[in-house]
Amino acid sequence: MKAAIQYQLRCTDLAAHLIEIELTVTPFSNEPLQLSLPAWIPGSYMIRDFARNIVSITASDSTGLLALEKQDKQSWQLAHRNQPVRVKYSLYAFDRSVRAAYIDDEVAILNPACLCLSVAGYEDQPHQLTLVQPTDADAALWRVATALPRAGSTERLQFGDYQAEHYQQLIDSPILMGIFNITEFTLDERPHYLVISGNNLTDQTRITDDLERICQQQRQLFGELPADLTEYWFLCWVTDSGYGGLEHCASTLLLCSRYDFPAVQHSSEAAAIPEGYQTFLGLCSHEYLHTWWVKRLKPADFHPYQLAAEQYCRQLWIYEGFTSYFDDQALFSSGLIDQENYLKVLEKTITRVTRNPSNTVQSLTDSSFDAWTKFYKQDENAVNAVSSYYAKGSLVALALDAALHQQGRSLAELMQQMWQQYQATGTPDDAVQQILLQWQLDELSEQLTCWTQQAMDIPLADFLPLLGLELTFRSVTRPDDLAGNQAPYEGSWLGAQYKASNAGLTLTAVYHGGPAHQAGLMVGDELLALSGYRLTAESIAELLLRLPQQQALPVQLFRRDRCIERSIHLAPAPQQVAQLSVSNSERFTQWRPCLPSRQS
Repeated sequence: MKAAIQYQLRCTDLAAHLIEIELTVTPFSNEPLQLSLPAWIPGSYMIRDFARNIVSITASDSTGLLALEKQDKQSWQLAHRNQPVRVKYSLYAFDRSVRAAYIDDEVAILNPACLCLSVAGYEDQPHQLTLVQPTDADAALWRVATALPRAGSTERLQFGDYQAEHYQQLIDSPILMGIFNITEFTLDERPHYLVISGNNLTDQTRITDDLERICQQQRQLFGELPADLTEYWFLCWVTDSGYGGLEHCASTLLLCSRYDFPAVQHSSEAAAIPEGYQTFLGLCSHEYLHTWWVKRLKPADFHPYQLAAEQYCRQLWIYEGFTSYFDDQALFSSGLIDQENYLKVLEKTITRVTRNPSNTVQSLTDSSFDAWTKFYKQDENAVNAVSSYYAKGSLVALALDAALHQQGRSLAELMQQMWQQYQATGTPDDAVQQILLQWQLDELSEQLTCWTQQAMDIPLADFLPLLGLELTFRSVTRPDDLAGNQAPYEGSWLGAQYKASNAGLTLTAVYHGGPAHQAGLMVGDELLALSGYRLTAESIAELLLRLPQQQALPVQLFRRDRCIERSIHLAPAPQQVAQLSVSNSERFTQWRPCLPSRQS
């Protein structure tokens, strides 16, 4: 059946990063057509104003041009003559992120959410997208990778016709076009594809095997794959540097660094997982879990998505926090990382959260609600003002899981019940508390409300022993010191983050209440000397070990174009770096699997 809404997309100029789209629609009535482009993409809670990338737009029918009147920054009204109309527009595509569109001579990354105009009143009609192979010589070997269903005679990986049941499915199906390698594995008789763009010196077979183990663990969390999932695509866009991922119903688009992938091994023994590769696998694990936990079960506030403006929600700590808790745990449970590495991951998360003054400034529900204006728009003051619903949400999940294990239950079981109970309607703000009350865990429900609605420390030290873990803290030795054992440190603390500059050290963040803040130092100050000694990335560590504490020390600096001096009192390094150890092996072993089969 011919789709009511049809798009034809071609990359017309790779060097200029231009895409041309033709939208064809047959009006159902005499009323003018209302066209619009989303302002944001689900899963990334910030207004992106995708329509700003439209370079030109016109409309016509068989008779000639039609009047197309712009209504606001992202919508148009089209008067017509009761016959099929064609809207032709071009867009600039050079956004190196997983949320928009990008093209060059090697790859095209296409999110229909930023490309395909919607037609009001027609969103539930079938939408067809025709992908035309670019004529540039560089694109002669290009192929297509997407979870969007093929239509007509189009074969897998080929240019041609693709069709969505409705507009939401269309904009939830990213497309990777270009040069890539593809491998696959099967889970529950459903194919899973790994697509890696470009020609990379990497062991894709190993990555595929590791992903299969991770997906098995995440499937075990809910007991089965979603009934409507027929296939799944990991679309990896490889660059010289970069990191990010965005979840979709049947795929994920991942931005990753070329050298985070494992190299082809020249011996029979597989190499240990390096940090970059572990980070990549954790990202894949995170996005795959969203197949259930965001893409199908979501907050009631998102039923349905409203993409013209902000859509506020207080539950992101549940969906991103719980997912962040289980993503690295799946690597541990599948045997891809060992106990030492897993505890180090937990230590880093605890340290990142608890060392920042923002931990006791912004609550998790506020962090979720303000994602649009704060979390996705962080500045140099974020350490003092913005709490991460990802990281702190995962610590709530950890404490909650520990408390539930004491009661013979688990967070996995709670998520299974939420999946069964709220999938059709979406979750209310108190969904987790409601299930705890159903389980007659009234006190824990009240505690959870405090942890999430108040800006407070999560009492992990009280709950981790229930999982066989002991939490202690040691002195911080440098700004990027997040985890690991260190010899006792008696040095000082600057109370700031910094980076090397031509003349000395430039402050990039200043912690409220720390020595730098009390001395009147500011973000952007270029520190030249401390107590008469030149400051460099190498000398700062030694000076903090040697200079006296609690004494006025002169610090010379440039502030913009002024050379000034301030007096600073160095303080003992605070106990801010988390350290975890197994205090009860039996409890720890019982907790480790923590992915029970789905219960009836």
